[in-house]
Amino acid sequence: MNLEHPHPSIRSAATDRSIPATPKRSFAKRVVSSSRRLRARIGVGIGLSLGLAALVIVLE
Repeated sequence: MNLEHPHPSIRSAATDRSIPATPKRSFAKRVVSSSRRLRARIGVGIGLSLGLAALVIVLE
């Protein structure tokens, strides 16, 4: 065993050594709010297309 060049202790990659915890929370909140907005837009789009399809069917 070669002990001339000791290696520093190996740390697990799973440990989070970042200091600020607040940006993570704001990032998560931003992701959640953007997904809510996206779902709302998709719902509006589906509603409009169903309404237009119903209008076309009725007018034929």
